[in-house]
Amino acid sequence: MRGLYLECTAGAAGDMILAALHDCGLEMKEFKKQLQLLPVKGYVFASERTNKKSLSALQIKIHVTEKQPARNLPEITAIIKGAALSTAVKEKSIAVFQTLARAEAKIHGISADKVHFHEVGAVDAIVDIVGSVIALEMLGVEQIFSSPLPLGKGWIKASHGWIPLPAPAAAEIIRERGIPCYGISLEEETVTPTGAALLGTLSSGFIPLPPMIIEKIGYGAGTKDFDRPNVVRAFVGKLTAAGQFPAGENLLPGKLLTEPLEIIEANVDDLNPEIYDYVLKKLLSAGALDVYFTPIQMKKNRPAVKITILASPQKSYQLGRILLQETTTLGFRRHSAEKIMLPREQSVVETPWGPVRVVVAGQPPDYHNIAPEYDDCSQIAGKHNVPLKKVYQHVWKTLKP
Repeated sequence: MRGLYLECTAGAAGDMILAALHDCGLEMKEFKKQLQLLPVKGYVFASERTNKKSLSALQIKIHVTEKQPARNLPEITAIIKGAALSTAVKEKSIAVFQTLARAEAKIHGISADKVHFHEVGAVDAIVDIVGSVIALEMLGVEQIFSSPLPLGKGWIKASHGWIPLPAPAAAEIIRERGIPCYGISLEEETVTPTGAALLGTLSSGFIPLPPMIIEKIGYGAGTKDFDRPNVVRAFVGKLTAAGQFPAGENLLPGKLLTEPLEIIEANVDDLNPEIYDYVLKKLLSAGALDVYFTPIQMKKNRPAVKITILASPQKSYQLGRILLQETTTLGFRRHSAEKIMLPREQSVVETPWGPVRVVVAGQPPDYHNIAPEYDDCSQIAGKHNVPLKKVYQHVWKTLKP
């Protein structure tokens, strides 16, 4: 799996993230061609090399040539949906702006659709966000990790007037998304709302550099000069297996794969049982990796159901909202975990009755798990009047050494 690690030791802003991705070897001509598919006018995109405390880095500059309106979320969403970009780029870009809108809405006490973004609705922020997602797609990045975020202190003047640092929108995103952070002595804005939204929406976790084979390194410069290099450093490469079982406990030979996971739970004792199936389907369609229900006994010995959702970190907020909207729970629990997996691949086995898709986990000749696709097997069994177990047995016999 191709991964990205963003090292944000001096902070993070949208232009810094975009510049770091570009410095990993993006073809500028092709990137600009993609960016021009976005129906936004009145800017010039430029880049140049600069030095931050003697460290060479790329700096992105968006020169605004026409006055820009204070756009709201529906207007920005319409702009992005109207672009001839890939569906993935549009969905991720809109998700970042939704994160921003929720934060601004909470701060100002209004609905997300009524938020006028001012700075983040301007063309430079739109280019930073959509451009970063385009860059991720061009680099082939499948999973993103980031370092914890350093937060400066003091005050900054924005369109609303003087506001404390970290900026309220950035602080709200950090709180909402559960981003690890720490304070530093700099009286400067180190993490912008745009930077926090990009990382909070797209990152799978905020951890030290994960095991990976580094292929490219990029440096994205900020506009200010600090007492340290004001850069975001990007590592792009192949995420590797995290390790093996200790000696003597290696019951499953071969390297294991890991990925971050969030577990969301709620105990429900007063929901109409007919609704559980609807909740299950809605959670799965919204991106849950798995959902299951466990019978439990609650206080006063009341029978209840514990709803458990397994999800990638970037999906946990959305799935938690579904629990609050669709069930009678008053809240939910969320905690981080790690998913440990055998390496796997999908293949096709030819049987006398037709092809069957199979997931094989482990390394030959010692396959650990062989999982024929049930839908394929059941369709063959019904069509040819063959016992279903016979189809399974044929697949297993074909693949077993």
